[in-house]
Amino acid sequence: MAQSLSSIRKQIASKVATITGFKESNHTPDYFGRTENTIANKAFAVGVANSVAMEERQRRGIGVYMSTPMIVTFAYRLRPLDVYPTDYDLALDTEQEVIQGILGAYSSDNAFTIRYLQSQRVVTDSQEYIIISLTFNILHTI
Repeated sequence: MAQSLSSIRKQIASKVATITGFKESNHTPDYFGRTENTIANKAFAVGVANSVAMEERQRRGIGVYMSTPMIVTFAYRLRPLDVYPTDYDLALDTEQEVIQGILGAYSSDNAFTIRYLQSQRVVTDSQEYIIISLTFNILHTI
């Protein structure tokens, strides 16, 4: 069954929003985290990186079968340095919670398949936030 990219993005965003304290950012995913005023604790953005057509013999005639990386980026506040590494470890635990929340929400009978690919972590220059980007691969039909 075909499903639009915006629909898939919204479904992933709604799953992240159900995790305690998470709220979708008003900033576009590509701009999120570039400056301090674009981030807040547990703010997140879901972006669509690119899409590539996939060859699949069994799906001919039902649209274009695609592979689309989606990136979930969120900020986690690190309190002043005297509590390191407590908040850093909590951020890593929260990363795992987000991954499990997204992956646990889908089964193979959905209109798309989602797979976790990688995580990237960057602490801001002020050391007030860690920005975590999770990349998932979405296999779907449009």
